[in-house]
Amino acid sequence: MLIVISAEKCIENEEFQLKPILDAGLEILHIRKPMVSFEVLKNWLENVAPEYRCKMVLHQHHELAREFGLKGIHLPEYFRTNLKENVDDYITSFQQEKFTVSTSVHQKEMLSETLNFDYCFLSPVFNSISKTGYSGKKFQVNNIQQQVIALGGIDSEKISATRKMGFSGAAVLGAVWQQENPIKSFIKIKQHYESVFK
Repeated sequence: MLIVISAEKCIENEEFQLKPILDAGLEILHIRKPMVSFEVLKNWLENVAPEYRCKMVLHQHHELAREFGLKGIHLPEYFRTNLKENVDDYITSFQQEKFTVSTSVHQKEMLSETLNFDYCFLSPVFNSISKTGYSGKKFQVNNIQQQVIALGGIDSEKISATRKMGFSGAAVLGAVWQQENPIKSFIKIKQHYESVFK
């Protein structure tokens, strides 16, 4: 599973910059924009061609997943924690409608609390590209049955390491959006991913 996470802030014409990445074979795009309002995100999604929406997973404003027929929703760690005893009902309500539901953890020990999710991000695996001072912990997940996706400091050169560490896939952010040519960077990452995971 190769996942690209959107830039945190809106980029001018971002919806149109995403098209060639999706056309190049990206299967899952996580839309993570924590500072964006419901209306701004709704307008953003309206600019996305309908054929791409089924590849998108929302980190915020989950109700828009239903309105736009997206792939799924993602519960950031703070959101999952705030749901407390209601978390299972929240997950089930979306899974029953065939949405994927994923989440994030930052400690390997927390993975045991995420068994109801379709997959889980574990970060930071390597030193972050997009966040200064976010040091990698080089997690090993070889004996874990659930789908755990490596996040944090992933670029094309580290894809093979994530496989050896036991991850089911990788999620990238800075290795795409902080590069001069995001499309070219994604294609290079995808080629490395396919040589290792497929």
